[in-house]
Amino acid sequence: MRLSSPIRHSLVLLLSVTILSGSLVAQERAQEQDIFTHITTQSSGGQVTITQPNWLRSVVGKSFHTPSGIITGYRIQVYTSNMRGAKQEAYRLASQLRGAAPELSSYVTYSAPFWRLSLGDYASRHEAQQQLNALRASHPRLMREAYIVREKIRVR
Repeated sequence: MRLSSPIRHSLVLLLSVTILSGSLVAQERAQEQDIFTHITTQSSGGQVTITQPNWLRSVVGKSFHTPSGIITGYRIQVYTSNMRGAKQEAYRLASQLRGAAPELSSYVTYSAPFWRLSLGDYASRHEAQQQLNALRASHPRLMREAYIVREKIRVR
């Protein structure tokens, strides 16, 4: 698949601006100006001219969220079973964990034939691993078989 020259140039410019904006975030916040103004007003002795579509200037530096608040992320799976009484056990553990760690969201789900109990909403695996390590240290009996799973999570 070949991209036309104007689209290719726009994509290269967008990538360049994104990289530059990441390195200039601290300066940007202190000076309250956008990256385009910052680049074109630098006193380095040269002249910089930026040519891009108007819509690009309006979206650079903004964060985008999914409208539904649901993204693919990670949770800590504490319990899974398809044995008789698994539903009651999942809810019992969820109640016990709510008492031990009330700041964590708990999710009891059924996906035939398994009942599962998962904790938290983490955007990165690293975040989930840090929380799992902390929970294992504070509640080793409850977390002995816990592991990280990739799931759809709620964004707050």
